[in-house]
Amino acid sequence: MKNIKYQILALLASVGTFSSCDADFVEINKSPDTVYEVDPVIFLYEVENAMYTAGEAWADSYACKLRWMQYCTGIWGYSTTNFTDCAGFGDALYNDYNTVGKYAVHIPYYVEQNLADEAESYTDLIQAARVLLITKGIQTSDTYGSLVYSDGWGTRRGDSEALEPAFQTQEELCTIWNDELKEAAATLGTLPNQKSMVHYDVAYNGDAKKWAKAANAIRLRLALRLWKQKPELATQIASEVLNSGNIFEGTEDSFILYFDNYWTTQGDWHSVVDMDRASVAFMGYLKKYNDPRKRLFFQINNLTPENVAAFNALSTTTEATYIPTDLTRWEGGTVSYDGQASDVCRTSRYLDDIDMRPMNIPQTRLWKGAQDNGSAGGWVPLVTYADFCFMAAEFTLEGVSNIKSAQEWYEEGVRASIKQWSEMAQYCQIQIENEDDMEVSDEEIDTFMTQEGIAWNPAMAKEQIYCQSYVEHYKNNNESWAMYKRVDYPSTESTLITWEPIYVYGELQRVPRRNKFSMPVEGSENYANEIKRFEDMEKDPAFGALDNEYGRVWWDKE
Repeated sequence: MKNIKYQILALLASVGTFSSCDADFVEINKSPDTVYEVDPVIFLYEVENAMYTAGEAWADSYACKLRWMQYCTGIWGYSTTNFTDCAGFGDALYNDYNTVGKYAVHIPYYVEQNLADEAESYTDLIQAARVLLITKGIQTSDTYGSLVYSDGWGTRRGDSEALEPAFQTQEELCTIWNDELKEAAATLGTLPNQKSMVHYDVAYNGDAKKWAKAANAIRLRLALRLWKQKPELATQIASEVLNSGNIFEGTEDSFILYFDNYWTTQGDWHSVVDMDRASVAFMGYLKKYNDPRKRLFFQINNLTPENVAAFNALSTTTEATYIPTDLTRWEGGTVSYDGQASDVCRTSRYLDDIDMRPMNIPQTRLWKGAQDNGSAGGWVPLVTYADFCFMAAEFTLEGVSNIKSAQEWYEEGVRASIKQWSEMAQYCQIQIENEDDMEVSDEEIDTFMTQEGIAWNPAMAKEQIYCQSYVEHYKNNNESWAMYKRVDYPSTESTLITWEPIYVYGELQRVPRRNKFSMPVEGSENYANEIKRFEDMEKDPAFGALDNEYGRVWWDKE
């Protein structure tokens, strides 16, 4: 992977100024420091590398969605006024989308200009990059609604005049993306003499047939977004995907980007431990059902009876810092700002250099492989096999006939989720008291699944699917946010995972549903299209005022 990074740095010298409107590709390549010819597959690595960056992790996940979705409670980073109005929310996400797009659309243009005689042999590469771009587009549109897509990145497509691209509505984007994903699923892995993606493809190491399955998985994800606005189309898509014979069959098919240690040690990532610890809502679920993923998600705290007794006996221990003896080694803290001052689980305490705060620290190496002297890599889950199973279970409950029952999909999903997280714990070399506990046994899974609330119950089947989807999306929390907007789960009324009400200065808080917008300055870049974008979105009364983060994007229908 290190060699790939160096090749890309050289490559960027050759294409870095390509986005300027008067850039001449021939002139650029006259530089003696430029690589004159590159393998287009290098662009695929750049697409994958931009799918989730440090800025997005920090601003969208650590500061916002981990807290909004009550996986974690914040320990610092933002004031009480920023629980919903997170500084920088969506900015890095939008930048990542644009970076993914500029490389993804450049691949077919580069092939056409430089390798026209063998263009067909790059079909798999082009389609794989497109699947990634659509995946990122769905995430970005969840926050921003209308996006530039078909007209975007014009200079990267060789059109130096395409400087004012039109925005497409979310409804239009969903139609285009469905068609393109369908084509990708049907094409990938079917054509002869394709150029190898091995060593540059960090998802499937060049296995185009797995990329075809990933395209169908993303198509199923899109169908869930469409369910309330276009149920017939959503049903059609789900039926086509689930009966295609070209779908995920195990954790080995999961759509996950794996990056080696070089990628995680170059200042690319903050760590989640800087911002967050376990919440009372999430830890309450994990403890109640003794979920095996508890030890994979969080590090056990230091509240052994011996440590607690030693701390409480210190002369410096006060009534305010005294550790209640009924606290366990697995605790979460309140997310509600108004309750934090009196929350004994949040109080910061130290016994010499031992951290005695009860709230459990996330397994930081799941988020940053090099954290705490780790040597593992980073990983970005896009659609896991468990995720696919839960989506399939939802549609099966809605009457989409396919190869499995809703119960079978659900049970397979729960088992796959635990197995996948166990595999990732080993890949990331998480910090755990007993290394053998990184691997969850089949017997432990069997015991977990016999419990009331976890064992399939037709009377609460939807909530069970939602609950396990939520748990699975701990790291891919844009999807738990999307599920919350789709089905209002979790909530303060849900039973398996019960959120706490969040108050700030006595005011009950709501989870934002989109980005806040402001009107562009007249005469600014692409002004006319920006104005039309907002006018189109405002035609939907549910969109609300531009600066209202509780307004809804098109698919987020009540």
